[in-house]
Amino acid sequence: MQREERAAAAQSPEPQPSEEPAREDLLLMRLAPGERFFKFYILSQASKTPGARVEHRIITKEHADGTLEMVSYNAWYVDGHSEKRDVIRVPSLTREVLDRLVERVAASNQGPGASFREIDLSQCATVTDQLAQLAKLGLNH
Repeated sequence: MQREERAAAAQSPEPQPSEEPAREDLLLMRLAPGERFFKFYILSQASKTPGARVEHRIITKEHADGTLEMVSYNAWYVDGHSEKRDVIRVPSLTREVLDRLVERVAASNQGPGASFREIDLSQCATVTDQLAQLAKLGLNH
């Protein structure tokens, strides 16, 4: 990993309220040499509380050996403040297992006001390109 990529992955900014995942979310998934991000998934749900939003997020990376690692968590946003709960890390899984997990999460949460977003970073050639793609989407502030 190049020096800029290590610096971007290692920074620990103060948590900031945001409408999208911020850099603090990327810090849940540290990259080692030879690793890169794979896909991010964001399932947003309507909340009964005014000014609140609930999201289930899945962040994945690809290990140098081709296996994946996943971090899954729930994020609550209320009046500009965020909180993460139920953080689960799966250190090694196949793409097939990930696909099945993501299908189950998406299928179980298709109620009114729910939306599902997939951000595919696997086509980017380098981590620098992945970070640039996230920045274009407003996910790397």
